[in-house]
Amino acid sequence: MKKATVKATRKPVTTGRYMEILNDFSFKRVFGEANKQNLIALINDLLAGEKHVKDLAYMPTEQLGERKGNRRIILDLKCIGENGEVFLIEMQRLEHKNFRDRTVFSTSRIISNFYAEGDNYRDTALPEVYFIGILEFRMDAEECEHHIRRVELTDRNTGKVFYNKLQYIFLELPNFVKTPEEIETDLDRWFWLFKHLSEADQMPRFMNRRVFKRIFQIAELANLSEDELMAYNASIQAEWDWQNAVELAEERAVEKALKKERAKAEARERQLLKEAEADKRQLLKEVEAEKLASAKKMLDAGVPIQQIAEFTNLPIAVIKKL
Repeated sequence: MKKATVKATRKPVTTGRYMEILNDFSFKRVFGEANKQNLIALINDLLAGEKHVKDLAYMPTEQLGERKGNRRIILDLKCIGENGEVFLIEMQRLEHKNFRDRTVFSTSRIISNFYAEGDNYRDTALPEVYFIGILEFRMDAEECEHHIRRVELTDRNTGKVFYNKLQYIFLELPNFVKTPEEIETDLDRWFWLFKHLSEADQMPRFMNRRVFKRIFQIAELANLSEDELMAYNASIQAEWDWQNAVELAEERAVEKALKKERAKAEARERQLLKEAEADKRQLLKEVEAEKLASAKKMLDAGVPIQQIAEFTNLPIAVIKKL
């Protein structure tokens, strides 16, 4: 078995012109409260024809449970629209087990915490809740046709929306493969931005819209202060360290599984050899018994002992005892 190798931890290198937008520091710098017009533009483009948000109020990203001891959740961004809509924005760079469960848990916690103690459930309407996930992985490995996944509660028989106040919108970046020449819509531009901003050496002509001009300016490394650049590098380093830790854990898990399988194979091989030896001994006993039976018949028929020994390959002393 090939020994697993640990990838060396990469060091932050800010040689490009623009930040990696899906880094934690960068994401909150571009879409945080100081630049909320960027997030408003993204939400409105995602909900075009359904809703138009004019303003957002940023809320604490840590969401506690209803009771002491309940597991807390921490979101990347949590905002409230002017009509009470709740927007949860999450970026997820690495796929992990039970990701869908966690998204449902996050929205369920928001909904369950909406009612204050003593509220009359019958008279209190729930807010609209939107979960927007920006993903650097495919939710279904075999599905790569659509780069936007929209999920809501529907009637299985009719296909009609059963409840329109809970919606999940996932931007699956690996599924977006349009070339610059194929960029047509504003959603195309957002996808291109999330995937390629850090690779750009200047703003492409097809990104010529006020919100994108603003983001390019915010994301330009030359516009960061020394402290901001240090914070960005620290965030990049933390992200790489985490990824290296995940890769190391995966490699060790594979190595452990291979060792376990190899041990099982070796144990099975030993068992098979043991069974083969037992079968061989049993076969020899059966052959020996057949030889003795043949020798006894030949003795009874008057065949000379020497001839019986030559025919059965039995010792003369053994034949004489029959």
